[in-house]
Amino acid sequence: MQRFLLPSEKAFRVFEACASKNSFTAAAEALGITQSAASQQIKQLEQRLGVRLFRKEGRGVVLTPAGHSILKAQRNAFESLWQAIENTREQEESLEVTLQVLPGFCVRWLLPRLSNFSRKHPEVDVTIVTDAGSSSFENSFADLTISYDMSRASGWLAQEALFPVASPAFAARHGLAGISSDALLAKLPELPLLGDTSTLISDTWRQWAGQYDTSISVGELRRFPQSNMSLLLAEHGQGIAMGRSFLVLDALVSGTLVELEGLRVQSAAGYTLRHNPDRIYSRGCKLFEQWLVNRVTKDLQCCQVV
Repeated sequence: MQRFLLPSEKAFRVFEACASKNSFTAAAEALGITQSAASQQIKQLEQRLGVRLFRKEGRGVVLTPAGHSILKAQRNAFESLWQAIENTREQEESLEVTLQVLPGFCVRWLLPRLSNFSRKHPEVDVTIVTDAGSSSFENSFADLTISYDMSRASGWLAQEALFPVASPAFAARHGLAGISSDALLAKLPELPLLGDTSTLISDTWRQWAGQYDTSISVGELRRFPQSNMSLLLAEHGQGIAMGRSFLVLDALVSGTLVELEGLRVQSAAGYTLRHNPDRIYSRGCKLFEQWLVNRVTKDLQCCQVV
């Protein structure tokens, strides 16, 4: 079917008024235009659509069958349009936010700080969905996602440092506290090393080891599905894990983990906050993003001094 440009909204408004009043004159008065202007609008609309919309009846006009059909379609179309506009406005003002985030970052950084956001913005309802397998929005109802990306072009919230960590008891038992970085590198291959298998970007142990002259065999690490698992085992004295600044910040502050000092490298990846392009960027999303950026900036400073 051949398509053509629809007539103007003004023409449809005159059509609606004439149909409601059954009179060009009464419609013109209601719209604040002349009767001839209203009549001309209807004539042009009929020419444009290629159908007759009205027929005379007495001193007024009534809709033809075609006119009835088009009026019904017009009302439905405008009702759908206004409903879409109203829905968009409601979504823009929505204070419900669904956040998709990696499990390790969620458990070890976000959840302990979420109460701070709730105190600042009790009106915002945040629902968290963890996803270890993807940072995309494919088949996702999330409004925002916090992903871990290699590309700086995506606009990192923060870049982490990588460094080995262990429990204080493990470090003391194996004589790791206060020794030189060279002595530490020599000891590491003899100790249980804990890694994870779910790193989407790169192997953090391999990335770290590539910066040092070490005989560590990253293929022989004890690996677990998620980074928060290897870090939890390290906290329980089961070995040495590769720390990432944000994932171990709280543990370093509380003392459940200690950094094996002198062996920091910059991670090749960083955290990125993305908005789902298929969903409205709501007021709730804006408030959460503002809080997240401020909190990450604050904690990034802590990471550098801990």
